[in-house]
Amino acid sequence: MQTTIVTALGANPVVAGLVTRVADRATRLRRFLVPTVALNPVHPTPDRADATAEGTTTPATTARFPGAEDASRLRRSFRRRQEKGAPRLRFWLVLAWQTLRQRDIRPLSREMADPFEAHGLEYLPAHGVFTLAVNHASRRWTPRLLATVHAATLIGRPDLARHWLVIVGYREASLEGKPFLVRKFLVTMRRIFGWVYSRWLYNTLRLPMGNERASIQALRGWKKRARSQPCLVFPEGRGATTFEEVRPGSGHWLAALGGTVLPVSVWWEAEVGRWQIVFGPAMEWSHNHRLHDHQIGLEIAVSLPPEEAPLWQDSLADWEAAYAATPRDFQEAEV
Repeated sequence: MQTTIVTALGANPVVAGLVTRVADRATRLRRFLVPTVALNPVHPTPDRADATAEGTTTPATTARFPGAEDASRLRRSFRRRQEKGAPRLRFWLVLAWQTLRQRDIRPLSREMADPFEAHGLEYLPAHGVFTLAVNHASRRWTPRLLATVHAATLIGRPDLARHWLVIVGYREASLEGKPFLVRKFLVTMRRIFGWVYSRWLYNTLRLPMGNERASIQALRGWKKRARSQPCLVFPEGRGATTFEEVRPGSGHWLAALGGTVLPVSVWWEAEVGRWQIVFGPAMEWSHNHRLHDHQIGLEIAVSLPPEEAPLWQDSLADWEAAYAATPRDFQEAEV
């Protein structure tokens, strides 16, 4: 068909080239959109009939058209995004309006919060501010996790609804060695995200990774703001399906804040479609600052199901054994 069209248009090379490119793109698009088709005819072919007559069975033939695997991959990706709670158009509209106008986190929280069951709300301080150290469970989209924890805190402290400060770590993508258009795109996106974050400075604080001087300045700013705002931070940094190792120095900085720090254990129950949120008692930090990272990790892991914190089970067993042995040792020493 492509050759017929080009011949009919004559010897104009420009027009012929355009028609050729359009036809090629149409062919690739058709191959991409055609789904997988299983060939299972009602009436058997002669070969199938002969095979049936001989008493053998022939499996159904499955034919995959070119591009079907790409389409299947996109469908799987779309299903995964739905399972993780990817935002709807309404969320982006609310975010745009709040960014340009009021900058209130409550409408965003109401839009993104998932169903949840909260435990340990009695540990939330009745007065003053505090910091929540939450494991970064990534089975759902992170803003949904943040909104759900925020919604749970409103049960005990509705007066803090607008004042939460979320600590966000980020690492700028390197532009070295990338094509010009890619560099241009990354720089543009960096400016857009920077402007959005600048509109939400009251509720977000970015900790730059890989830049020691800037990180120290941001940490000092966090320590100052933690005296007047409730904070939420992920001690492990990046999200994971299970609770991973705490980022080095996280426990030390949480202890250095000087305020109340509550460990919070969260996990997603896919069978019932809700979060389980467990607030723990306020941290009592060890005098040895080298133990602070491990201490905050243990306090979070102790309330998680074993399958949600597999890397921490050995440490939890050692911790519980040591804790159980301590009173008996004191009693024997007194005797």
